[in-house]
Amino acid sequence: MLLASLLASHAALSDLPAPAAARVAAASPSTLPGAATASGAAFTDRTRIGTLDVPRLAVGTIAWTPDDEDDIARFSTVARASMADGIDLFDTAERYGAKGSALIPAALAALGLPVKNDYLGGDTESRLGEWTGGRGTVMTKFAPTPWRGDAQSVVDACRGSASRLGRESVDLMQVHMPDIIQPFKAFGVERRREEAHWDGLAECYLSGLATNVGVSNYGPTLLARCQEHLARRGVPLASNQIHFNLLYRRPGSLATVEACAERGVACLAYYPLAMGLLTGKLTPSALRGKSDTRSRELLRYLEGGTGGGFPNTAGDIPEGGIRPLLIVLQEVAARNGRTPAQVSLNWIICKGAIPIAGAKSALQVRDNAGALGWRLSSEDVALLDAAADALPFDFRGSGFQTADSKFVGYGFERWRLD
Repeated sequence: MLLASLLASHAALSDLPAPAAARVAAASPSTLPGAATASGAAFTDRTRIGTLDVPRLAVGTIAWTPDDEDDIARFSTVARASMADGIDLFDTAERYGAKGSALIPAALAALGLPVKNDYLGGDTESRLGEWTGGRGTVMTKFAPTPWRGDAQSVVDACRGSASRLGRESVDLMQVHMPDIIQPFKAFGVERRREEAHWDGLAECYLSGLATNVGVSNYGPTLLARCQEHLARRGVPLASNQIHFNLLYRRPGSLATVEACAERGVACLAYYPLAMGLLTGKLTPSALRGKSDTRSRELLRYLEGGTGGGFPNTAGDIPEGGIRPLLIVLQEVAARNGRTPAQVSLNWIICKGAIPIAGAKSALQVRDNAGALGWRLSSEDVALLDAAADALPFDFRGSGFQTADSKFVGYGFERWRLD
């Protein structure tokens, strides 16, 4: 897998300026011992989320929405390969696995319309329950909506997740985001019910439905409020899951990672590879000519350009895009005998967070596993920090998959970490 990754990285060098490509090539070692999979590292490079003993790398399942039986078999293979490699920590949610069209009624119900809203997804939970056979650790999430604003809704969601997973209790039950879906806010009507959701988490924990509870997309202030609220009921806050990577540090993410560390709360990082931008495998030449929104916006991140249309998530990107960071990333990867993806994941680990990396093949799982069992030097971390800070923009997602908001039918509702 390392050879394939390096070939992809070297293919990407053709899109770099000649001097930069030469520096990366010169930095490449002649031998790359143990860099491919860091076989067995996930069994020893571990940490804790509450009471859970877990690897410092999780598998994300948000994209595990199969179109046919072949896809189901492929994702099953990925799940089992992850377990075999010791990466037995999976991140999912009650909504994962559903096609977007299946969730349209839920979005309409948010507006108060009398439509069927009982289906929220959960297919991925059911499949994970089968594929893992009750082994490993599964983190799932409750999605706050206007019609699920009381503590009992969280308890019911947790019970449903446990049932789909085929377990008596959920390893880690999280609130998916702050209570931001407020369809009547434009008319001066807003009703935030975070405390009710926290009470629901407490009930899940105290009743044994969840062995650990956490939150997602909470900045330092909301994190502190939640932890203090739960503590009054004798419930520990185990985790906080946020968007965090080399291309998304400034909008409160790094401060949130530090706040989690200060409070003894495990921090999990989604989009750790920025939809592939930090793998070194995506190149402008491979994306040019594609008309889908995701490809067009990822191309804009890579080389710069002016945004337009809806939803225009990437916005305007200065000429050159993320190329200056990719040059440094390639140099650090070559010097360490690693792939750019492994370096990007290891950088997150060095900052104190647990990356949640998606994978659609067993080879991707094993490449990601190469981020474990070693650490970047402080000098390399500083080089990457400086290159990331020099970029005058952040990665905000692509299309309707965004870094700081949720599309809820009538528009985007946003949260802030700072």
